[in-house]
Amino acid sequence: MNRILSGALMAFLTATSMASPLASTSKASAATTSTSAAGAPTYTPLTQAQIKSLQTELLLAASYKDKEQVLFPPNNGGSANNVSFQFVNNQGAPPQDGSVIVGSIDSIPGLIGTNVAAAIGFIGPCGLNVPHLHPRGNEFLTVVSGTLIGAFLLEEDGMFVGDIPQVAMTLTNYTGMLFPQGHIHWQFNPTCEQAVFSAAFDSNDEGRFQVAQTFFSSMPNDVLTPSLGNPTFLGPAQLDQLRERIPPAFVVMVDSCAKACGMSTSY
Repeated sequence: MNRILSGALMAFLTATSMASPLASTSKASAATTSTSAAGAPTYTPLTQAQIKSLQTELLLAASYKDKEQVLFPPNNGGSANNVSFQFVNNQGAPPQDGSVIVGSIDSIPGLIGTNVAAAIGFIGPCGLNVPHLHPRGNEFLTVVSGTLIGAFLLEEDGMFVGDIPQVAMTLTNYTGMLFPQGHIHWQFNPTCEQAVFSAAFDSNDEGRFQVAQTFFSSMPNDVLTPSLGNPTFLGPAQLDQLRERIPPAFVVMVDSCAKACGMSTSY
């Protein structure tokens, strides 16, 4: 809370929150919520049935006011649960290296009609978020812990001659970078520590197009099978089995980092 809030305003906020006790349930499409020590609701994950119900109601809502009634019905005690999302459960196991948790219309129905989505990602030491693109949204990625090298390919008109131009940037704590819609891009962790990033999209359904896996989808033995069930991220452990199937630049990048960190490049 901003320090300039007066004591009177703070008292007013406390009184109003205490005067609106939470109902244990709202309508069928809203989750049961609990109350924190400060009197504000705490997040409760929606079930898949609740998400589908909310999506349907929001798509049928004719006006913003109608959508408000769907998201914040009078009997939900003023909870913002339907427009909230917990990317990482603090009570559960920590995310694995190579994990991306996306908050889009599939997990936050309240994003319907907003052109907003977000993601939290975890890239392990010497890990590569392999080349991909988002067909329906721009991405602004910010590193919140560790270091990443981000890069994307520039648009090239006319006949292909030589390498396509690329721009890149080393991103350290709290440094962000734009990855334009439709541009092939990637992120690499050049350090021996895990990197964590937060990404924002200007679409609630940005999508993800895996460049190599999609292009070579007719030849699964060449790309899909050796990816060992992890087509999104490449780490040192997968390098030896993919060494002959990925661009030499990525091999050198992951290999040299793994050696510097004393990590094995095979299972």
